Amino acid sequence: MNIRQRLYTIADLALGKHLQLMTDSQVDSYVELLNSFVETFPEEEAELKAAMEKRDVESVIRRLSSIRETLINIYAEELADECWARIKSFDKERPEKIEAYVIYFISTLAALSIDIQVAFLTEGDGSANPMRVQDEQGAGAVKSILAVDDDTYFLDTFKAALKDVPCRIIGVTSGLAALGALKNLSPDLFALDIEMPGMDGIELAKEIRALGHKAPIVFITGNATRSYVSKCVSAGASDFIIKPINPQNAAGRISKFLG
Repeated sequence: MNIRQRLYTIADLALGKHLQLMTDSQVDSYVELLNSFVETFPEEEAELKAAMEKRDVESVIRRLSSIRETLINIYAEELADECWARIKSFDKERPEKIEAYVIYFISTLAALSIDIQVAFLTEGDGSANPMRVQDEQGAGAVKSILAVDDDTYFLDTFKAALKDVPCRIIGVTSGLAALGALKNLSPDLFALDIEMPGMDGIELAKEIRALGHKAPIVFITGNATRSYVSKCVSAGASDFIIKPINPQNAAGRISKFLG
């Protein structure tokens, strides 16, 4: 895919006519804006969390407003509009409500940052391109997902998020347990937490591929740094789900592989 095609794959960017009207040099400048967003996001996240921990509502609003301007500049218009609506509705006497939105907003921005990086990383061999599951069992067959996370609460949350997605979820809590399950199981999709004791998700992904399994791998993470995402893509990532989990976002990302 060329750069324009890859940009269109980033769901939260309302490019539409914007991209059509851009010259090649303007596209290059726009890509620089996106890269700047990716590079500065970890710092923005840290500052926003620090302000929230101090219950400094004014600082939180300033940070959100600054991020909103960035979102406008990169054409993430729906996210920017939602952010502005939330800022206007904030009740400074109820910081717990503000904190809940900040957690959601950071998760959404992390997903956007990762989507941008994945779109750019497909320039080489296309290894991050989403793959649909091949329906070898016939139309309408229920697909299976092997979900691996050392946090049983997350596994329960993940299953709840996919309650309307026709699939069977097998949850295990370690890489070794996952490899054991694969002796008798050939999943249609893998959902792997990255940060796990012992064998982490990236190591597990390499073992899965070495065993000959070709099903898509969706990594579960809260880390959107460039080096981290690049390492995941090299390990075979087809997509990412961000912690804390957004049920609607997770269901949408999983569903595209099971259709």
